Parts: sequence; C-alpha cells; structure tokens
Amino acid sequence: MENTTKLKIIKFSDIKQKIEAQIDPQKIGIDEQVTLFDGFINQPFCRELSGSYVLGGPTVPMIMLVGNKSGRLYFFALKALLTDLEL
Repeated sequence: MENTTKLKIIKFSDIKQKIEAQIDPQKIGIDEQVTLFDGFINQPFCRELSGSYVLGGPTVPMIMLVGNKSGRLYFFALKALLTDLEL
C-alpha cells in the first residue's frame, strides 16, 4: 500500500519577507530594536511529565527575535504571525 501523505515543506527564505512585514516591535510589546533569527525554531511539547527522554513528537513552529541591546530572545508562534500559512 502506498503512503499518500505528503509533508509540506516551508523554506524560511520563501516566507522571510512576510514574517518581517508582521514584526513591529512596539505592536508586539518589545521596547527595543530586534533582529530576526534566520531560521525556524521547533518547540517540542509533551502531554505528560515523566522521568524519561522524549525524542520526536509534536512541536510548535516558531520564529525567534534577538534584542539588539539586551540580547533577550523573543519567541513567537509562526501561525500567530502568519494566519494564512498552512502548516
């Protein structure tokens, strides 16, 4: 039986301009200039806590901003910034 499930591949370079257009530091509550990290962050999450390591599983695709003065890292869910994006 053939697997007909196709994974959607989204390249950061293809949507970088869309992301940058949505980033307004004051609008999203950041009081400094920021730089967009050039790539995606996949934040894993678990449905239960245990003492074991979990490899793989569900993730939240995110982007990361770096504060130019403070060096703080700001994370935002990709789907929250680009509501028309199909993940």
